[in-house]
Amino acid sequence: MSALEQVMEILEPFKKTAYIPQTEAVKSEFSAKSKFGGFPYLRNAADWPICPNCKQHKQLFLQLNMAELPENQGDGLVQLFYCTTRKPDCESHFGAYFPFTDATTCRKIAIEGESATIEPTLGKIYEERQIMGWEAKADYPHFEEYDLLGINFNDEQMKAIENAKISSCQKDKLFGYPFWVQGVEYPNDRNTGEQMTLLFQLDSGDNLPHNFGDMGIGHLTQSRSNEEELGFGWACY
Repeated sequence: MSALEQVMEILEPFKKTAYIPQTEAVKSEFSAKSKFGGFPYLRNAADWPICPNCKQHKQLFLQLNMAELPENQGDGLVQLFYCTTRKPDCESHFGAYFPFTDATTCRKIAIEGESATIEPTLGKIYEERQIMGWEAKADYPHFEEYDLLGINFNDEQMKAIENAKISSCQKDKLFGYPFWVQGVEYPNDRNTGEQMTLLFQLDSGDNLPHNFGDMGIGHLTQSRSNEEELGFGWACY
């Protein structure tokens, strides 16, 4: 058995399915559709989160209609808002690379009829990219997680992993394993202390025209026991 075959046999129990979003630029509209950027679904006119520092509306980064996902996740919407104001620089002010800061709003809400519509106090709304479908992809742990998962490879096997580029996918994706930039940084549920799991990964400049520091990667994580406990953090090179 070759070193690569040995690697794949060891990793098989850890394999997950990640889903790469297939998107299309569309006219922004207040809707409950899965999307990047554009206008969010709003339950009422006061429902668009406002940054406590600059007092402007936060940018919609991601909206997931749970009933539309490729794996059953119930119903409702998961929304991620992030303040992109530069003067003042709210990202730096709040240390937005940490999860659970006031620079971000991560929430799961119910869909209550048609969306409210408002005129946002936000200089430039990111282009709306609607998620039209999902491409399934086998996803494997990033090497930073090997110790955490109890995975051990010898030098020959590690070389085979490097040559075959076996790792977690670095693009925007639903589920799977995080692609870590500065080591493993799963946040913990603030009530139970349990490690949260990846719901969605955002890569700089993929479907959003936003860079997390120096071409970093952000992770929207969710508690295993409380679907409303969500956090978003990022790291860069």
